[in-house]
Amino acid sequence: MLRGKLAVCVLFIGSFICLSNSNIFATDIDTDLIFADMCEMCHGPDGKGTKQGIEFGVHDFTDAEWQASKTDEEFVNSITNGKEENPNYIPYGGMLGEEEIKAMAAYVRKFAQE
Repeated sequence: MLRGKLAVCVLFIGSFICLSNSNIFATDIDTDLIFADMCEMCHGPDGKGTKQGIEFGVHDFTDAEWQASKTDEEFVNSITNGKEENPNYIPYGGMLGEEEIKAMAAYVRKFAQE
């Protein structure tokens, strides 16, 4: 009986340590890292698009006029679900959390302000 309780306690503590080192408890979202890992290959480090990205149909994030034509909700939807009209665009809803996606929509906005 005592062994069972001890095992449960050890598992609980181990799980807590693992979770505390994960992003579940993170308050800061590293948008630079997310962009570098997931977006930069097509959108480029400057947001203007790589050669491959341009061939895939990405937009120039530094284009203030294009940015003004899009709502934050449209960015969130595109990041979450991909784009029906562009099958090359990867939906990240299964890879990023809701707050990370919102943070990335705001991150995209910064390209037109620089």
